[in-house]
Amino acid sequence: MSRLTDLIDEAHEALYDDRVKDARRLLDEARRLDGRHPEVRLLEVDVLITEDLVDEAIAAAEEARDDHPKSMIVALRLATLLLDALDDVAEARPLLEDLARRLKKGEAPDVAADDEEAKKDAATDFALEVWLTLADVRGADHDPQGALVAADVAVSLDKDDPMGRVARASALFDLVRLDDATAEIAKAIDKDSRCADAWWLRGRLATIKGDDVAADKAFTRAISYDGERFQPPFRISEDEFAKVLEAAIAELPEVVAAAMKNVSVIVEDLPNLDMLKQRDPPMSPSAVGLFDPEPLAPSAGPGQPVRIFLYRKNLEISCATREEMVDEISVTLLHEIGHHLGLDEDDLDDRGLS
Repeated sequence: MSRLTDLIDEAHEALYDDRVKDARRLLDEARRLDGRHPEVRLLEVDVLITEDLVDEAIAAAEEARDDHPKSMIVALRLATLLLDALDDVAEARPLLEDLARRLKKGEAPDVAADDEEAKKDAATDFALEVWLTLADVRGADHDPQGALVAADVAVSLDKDDPMGRVARASALFDLVRLDDATAEIAKAIDKDSRCADAWWLRGRLATIKGDDVAADKAFTRAISYDGERFQPPFRISEDEFAKVLEAAIAELPEVVAAAMKNVSVIVEDLPNLDMLKQRDPPMSPSAVGLFDPEPLAPSAGPGQPVRIFLYRKNLEISCATREEMVDEISVTLLHEIGHHLGLDEDDLDDRGLS
């Protein structure tokens, strides 16, 4: 077993150093020793991802899950892979919910460690990753209250981890509890002043509060700490936005364009918080669009246009280029018109419009 452990460790070091061929060679040797060992299967997934073989990596993770249905580390790896590679919340969430249930029952993850203290630390780190990931997934799945519950567990596991505070702040933000979210972000930055996620959310909070100067400063800090994940907002004038909107509408399919005849598109800088709170659960202040089923003039009889709101500043934050904004507006209109046509969130998810 020590030789197998050494091979796995050496392979991970090779991956860290971008020595992919060495990692592949070490993986092959490890597979000859015990090809079904869960750590070997997970190493295979990591090597395939490094080789940009995403479909093969997912297949390998699913096979590992089939071979080791009780392995918590394999289940977590599959869930994170589905999220990172495919943004597949629907498939990842049940895996994470099951892991959370098992952790709450006191089940220990199958983590490798040299001694009991190290094993305890590794188990805590594992649980923290599960709850943080679950908070993100619940938030993405329109469940901000569930996200807050998961974030609370994460904070209880490690009060000094800034990402637990970020998770709480994100859930509070989506619940339109802006003052509470602001306080949590301050705690996250106090724990780690270089936490890019915390600065990005601080920028979001400043935006919704109408402080564009503070927002751009916060966004700049986030980008300086993690320029791969965060990019500058695509700032655009009202006149130029009108041209982008026109281009986006021109790209809509005919059936959607036909539905647009009974839709009034209203562009505003930011969402109205009271409108967001009318939903259950609330709509997030980061929403780029909103469908209002109430006609503009209900007293005038049937056939009056309904409204779709587009929020320019949130769209700016979501996009880095004009082309991205055209695409984002098109997808947003498709989503919101889907509501107008009677589709619910599950229907929209099935059509890739969520």
